[in-house]
Amino acid sequence: MIDHSVVGVVVIGRNEGERLKRCLRSIQSQHIGPVVYVDSGSTDGSADYAKSVGVDVVDLDIGVPFTMARGRNAGFSYLVDHYPDCQFVQFVDGDCEVAAGWIDLGLQFLHNHPAYGAVCGNRSERFPQATIYNQLINMEWQGNAGDVNACGGDAIHRIASFKAAGCFNKSMIAGEEADLCRRIRRQGLRLMRLDNPMTVHDANMRHFSQWWKRSVRCGHAYAHGFDLHRRDVVEGEISDKKKPLLSSLIYGLLLPGLLVLCILTGILSWLTSGQWLLLSLVFLILYVRIAYKAAKSKSDRANSIAQRLLYGVFILLGKLPEALGVLHYYANRLLGKTSKIIEYKMENKQR
Repeated sequence: MIDHSVVGVVVIGRNEGERLKRCLRSIQSQHIGPVVYVDSGSTDGSADYAKSVGVDVVDLDIGVPFTMARGRNAGFSYLVDHYPDCQFVQFVDGDCEVAAGWIDLGLQFLHNHPAYGAVCGNRSERFPQATIYNQLINMEWQGNAGDVNACGGDAIHRIASFKAAGCFNKSMIAGEEADLCRRIRRQGLRLMRLDNPMTVHDANMRHFSQWWKRSVRCGHAYAHGFDLHRRDVVEGEISDKKKPLLSSLIYGLLLPGLLVLCILTGILSWLTSGQWLLLSLVFLILYVRIAYKAAKSKSDRANSIAQRLLYGVFILLGKLPEALGVLHYYANRLLGKTSKIIEYKMENKQR
């Protein structure tokens, strides 16, 4: 029998509408312990709805720049202050529905495995076939069960190890989950991904511009994560953001930049047709290799060949906006500016 008084749930959101209602219903249908909703200036009545169903509500000061890390930390602080018996916290994004039985399953795992600081499960998209961008995100969520380096935003954490790690870094506009998990692993604890449904996400991503902004945000997260951990080593591994950071810069900025420079300076006019062909083949091989490796990483029965190819092509296309995100981070750092959250989500519409 699971004692739900030892686990609290923290939900963050803004203008999630029906998605938030679905999220809270999915939690309350399986959890009788404390639930805290952190609202970031919603204008759709989200906070009032949460209060009406018995959920504790924390209203963030909208005068302070919002980050998801800040929202989760505020909910966590409220939880430990008002429910001191809690030993575990489940974080959930307000656009997600929690799978039936997940909280009990994750809590049971942590009870039985004290060497683990956090546990997550499988996240999937609610409408993966609605748009190609939803398909891409659904494939991105896929991962193998077992020990992992990081959990996403939806996960159950031990409160003691979460506090000892220093909570989420509220200055990060993205990538705060991986940053936190690295600090948890630095304590000697492990992280587990169970092969069980955990949450159903509703991205509602319909336009190329949304995908572009999300890719820019990813590049920003790579740069910030690398900057924070470039000198520390966990389990013999240097910053896990170094490889994607370099990949974004090389394939999204350096190689295209060199090609443009050669065109503008007329260097390419000096080449023979054979040299042109060789150079073209080198560029083609380099870029096809990126797309091929990405597609191959999704080569399981859950994905068709067309889906794998789509994933590989968009991983390749994403190198440019990722590189722009990296430059955005370092430009702000150089100028002493605080990065603001990069919004890509549309206002939720009932469907």
